[in-house]
Amino acid sequence: MLATMLLSRWSIVAFNVVILMPLTLALYEVVSLLWGAGFGHHESIQEAGHIIEGMGVILIGWGVVLEERAGVSHLLGGLPTEEPDYEAALDALCHHVGLALLVLGLMAEIFVQCVEVPDHIIHTDGIERVVLTGSAGFLALGLATLVRHVIGLALFRGPGRIPTAAAASGGISVRS
Repeated sequence: MLATMLLSRWSIVAFNVVILMPLTLALYEVVSLLWGAGFGHHESIQEAGHIIEGMGVILIGWGVVLEERAGVSHLLGGLPTEEPDYEAALDALCHHVGLALLVLGLMAEIFVQCVEVPDHIIHTDGIERVVLTGSAGFLALGLATLVRHVIGLALFRGPGRIPTAAAASGGISVRS
């Protein structure tokens, strides 16, 4: 029952939307800090890095949950097994999106760490804003991935559930 509440198709859509909201606001804030109102302040670079890092952690964590939906559902008591093909197709969809979010979140964090590592190890002096903009680009790709996943889940029917023309017209078919 807990697995159904937390890992059903519509629960995942809800979690995605909950993550999309702060991610959108964070990207707006990062752009403002790096290229807008905070452009002249060195502290804005650090704050942008912290925001990106935090959102990267969220993408990584949610990506792992999605990637391992089948395993997590098993730990939580399992999902209903009346339609194993449907659940397997949903697991595959979530696996691919989860892996993408995991990689995008990690790449965002790697770029932030390149800025935070001392300049005598990785020299980013003077290009911090560009590097962090690249990092924010990975978050933007994560946002696009989440939006695409929400749409994909909303339209998801699973294998063998594609409505035929006869079913769409109420089961009446006209032959000439």
